[in-house]
Amino acid sequence: MTSSLTVRRIPLLGALIAMQLILGGLLSIQLLLTKISFAFIIIGLTARLFSPLVTAGSSAISSLLGMLLFPKFTFFPGFILTAFLTGLVFGYAFQHQTSLTRVLVANFIVVFILNLFLNSLWLHLMYLTPWSVLLTTRMIQEVITYVCYSVILIALFKIPILNQLTARFK
Repeated sequence: MTSSLTVRRIPLLGALIAMQLILGGLLSIQLLLTKISFAFIIIGLTARLFSPLVTAGSSAISSLLGMLLFPKFTFFPGFILTAFLTGLVFGYAFQHQTSLTRVLVANFIVVFILNLFLNSLWLHLMYLTPWSVLLTTRMIQEVITYVCYSVILIALFKIPILNQLTARFK
């Protein structure tokens, strides 16, 4: 990788973290047991442009900054771990190519394993909410989230100009 390409990548990563922070912190809806956010779009774009570890790190940094700058609930480091793992899953899924199968599998892991179960564990530890309440209230939302994530990411990765720019940038 040439130094001029590296110099261009660092500001882009900063801009992507800022966009993720805005979509995840300012333009999200935070309820007691769930959060509705469109930051996954930026995580998907970051995964197309950078390595899985960079994507995971930027996602964790954005989550930490979002909790510090726009606190909407009690700070809990488990959510940063979830954000890191989300970036890692998207990073490995979208690093070399994107296909319908990769989008569906990555979204399934993120939505049903990380968001539903892992975030429910964090909420259970924080608020001592019973598992039955957490899983029943969050399951419906996560099914809708899975469909929305999948449709939006599939549509996003089919945009020709985006594919050209990401190919040129790599």
